[in-house]
Amino acid sequence: MPDVSVCRELGHREGLAAGLAAVLDGLPLDRAAPRGLVAVPRRVAPASAIPVSLPLVHSEGIEVLRIEGPVGPGLTGTRAAALAAVRLGVLSHLLELAVVRLSRREFARAPIIERQLVTGEIADLVTETEELTAALERADDGVPLGVSAAWHTRLDGLGWRVAMFFGAEGYITDHPARSIHVSALVANVCVAQAPTLGDRPVPAATQEAPC
Repeated sequence: MPDVSVCRELGHREGLAAGLAAVLDGLPLDRAAPRGLVAVPRRVAPASAIPVSLPLVHSEGIEVLRIEGPVGPGLTGTRAAALAAVRLGVLSHLLELAVVRLSRREFARAPIIERQLVTGEIADLVTETEELTAALERADDGVPLGVSAAWHTRLDGLGWRVAMFFGAEGYITDHPARSIHVSALVANVCVAQAPTLGDRPVPAATQEAPC
């Protein structure tokens, strides 16, 4: 099983594709395709697979493939935690880049990084990523689906907040912030979702807080 700390470091140091490779290592691809699609590093994509044309995803070294036939439940437990850790590593790297950017840009003759609202938001983001890291390190394969899905929902929100530090650059396809958007797509494709009321009842006692 992938190690959460290793996966976070891979995401931070080498990027989303390298971290995703560790998350999927040893897992049949159909097991990570709950909706008939799976995201994989492009360098390990089977030649016989059916790719989905997504240029933004390709720019991160990732391919989304269509899976024919029966599919699995998606990433759960420790693998869902490992993917969340990769996303945290990517997010931490981008937050570092944002701090450098804000240190070099000025408003009213002072670096933007020195403005109270900015420093407060950065502090809040660091605190939230540390809290989520602690939750992921405690994760095991018995984690309810609602909890693992909540980790990734929370990461989606954190990602948007970091992207805002880059202004319009955060939405340009050749900017490093694109990894925020691609990582959200990867999670949406690969992570198992908790059953809804339309599927079957979910006992409240099994849905714990995300951290």
